[in-house]
Amino acid sequence: MAASERQRRLKWGLFPQVLKGDVPYADRRPELADVCVGEKVVMVMRTPAWQEVMQPLLDALDAERPRKGPAPAYDSTELESCLLYARLVGAATWGEARTLLAGDRAGCDREALGFDHPRQRVGAGLSLVRSREGVPSETTVWRHKRRFGLQRHTSAYRVLFERLVEEHFKEWDEQLSEEARLVHWDGSMLLSHYTSFERKKRATGEVKPPTLSGGGYRPRTTGNAGKDGHGFCLVAAVTQTGLPLVARLTPINEPEAQTARHILEDEWRRVVTPRLGDEVVRVMACDAAYSGGHMREAVHRAGYIPNCHPVSHADVPRSTANAKRKDDARLAIRRHPKWHLNGHHELGCECGQGKSFRRAATKADGDAVARLEGSCPKCGSVCLTAGQWRPYGSGKRRGVEKALEDDRHLIDWRIGNPLTFNDPVSAAYGSARFGHNEGFHGALVTRFGLLKEKSWHRSREQAERDLLQVFCAMHAIAKEQRLRQAARAAPAAGGGGSGAPPPLALAA
Repeated sequence: MAASERQRRLKWGLFPQVLKGDVPYADRRPELADVCVGEKVVMVMRTPAWQEVMQPLLDALDAERPRKGPAPAYDSTELESCLLYARLVGAATWGEARTLLAGDRAGCDREALGFDHPRQRVGAGLSLVRSREGVPSETTVWRHKRRFGLQRHTSAYRVLFERLVEEHFKEWDEQLSEEARLVHWDGSMLLSHYTSFERKKRATGEVKPPTLSGGGYRPRTTGNAGKDGHGFCLVAAVTQTGLPLVARLTPINEPEAQTARHILEDEWRRVVTPRLGDEVVRVMACDAAYSGGHMREAVHRAGYIPNCHPVSHADVPRSTANAKRKDDARLAIRRHPKWHLNGHHELGCECGQGKSFRRAATKADGDAVARLEGSCPKCGSVCLTAGQWRPYGSGKRRGVEKALEDDRHLIDWRIGNPLTFNDPVSAAYGSARFGHNEGFHGALVTRFGLLKEKSWHRSREQAERDLLQVFCAMHAIAKEQRLRQAARAAPAAGGGGSGAPPPLALAA
């Protein structure tokens, strides 16, 4: 093997390796190949989290329904399964989903959901039913949503999602903890046909009130094609196998990095941090929108090392020229005259023979520590710890120096981060983000019918409820896939029918 080939081989050290394989909830998984959508709805509803969070609310709805006359044809649990079914088939409305469920090819779905036999219809003013009588009508499901209430409905799914994440860690801690060693952050636009501010009719001067609640507006520019208009922004942290751990829906004009930092300081510490366990090195990968100092500091406080570059890797003239300028830049290191940094904060020595090393650890208090070290027989050694250095000077006199207590606000968290622009391990993490994190957002579009063009969501609560229903289904289906994988692996290994599934194959 040539020396150049040996230099290109990835050396992970203590850093997490990139996992290979499909996402656990993917339809193409062999354990889920023969599972219909109705059975996936049942997977969600039979989880302990559902029985603990949602079932008491649904039972309370049934208790609140009028008791005069015959009993209702459907209880609240059955009607809630209709909403989950509509979301999992990617239908915009229950009417569209009902057309699929009542069709000739949905016999398995109707049987799984208990809609495979006619129900006795009661009430005044009944009209002729032209579809299968066992499937609830649009009016029946609409009444269920009205009884539940949008705010209470959304809050219930928010609690259910967090409870399912905790349950997933508890039941499959080894697998999910390994997958969560590399977390991807990204944002996606959820645009709406409705408007978030007042509009005035030119002809009559009439002022029309906003039709979108809780949303925002982003004007059109030359660089945001398809991401302008009225709506929301979904910011989510996803494991390297495509499982969302935390997520938040905000107005479209709010900065993604600010939202992610608030998530790390709130939901992440409450839901994810207590389940991470051992003091191992973890990485969060994200794009340039998250490269600010406050976000990087929050990532370190969460026990992760950021893998984020303000310079794009895109193979376009503007990006390549910007990258070359950073490559050619020189920043002096105070007290280390024979060493310097380039614009990417990568180490170089005076003679050009020095080598750099990645160092990382997790402290007892949970904070992550990252160091970039250099060693050379002629130029000596240098060690830069992220969070301890600040820039100084300008022009050709630019450099970095240790920050004093009064200079904490000037710290540049990029200095000392070993996952630099040209680092091969950093590049591997960036490529993995497109494989699974972008696949996660793609599944929301193609499989679940969300984030697709403009929607008809009138409020943030309505859009958030639909997203949370999908996230809950992802975790419930993933848990079932792991259980079936373990059951298939146990006989092949000569054991019984219990035990944890084998870990996913790692990249070479």
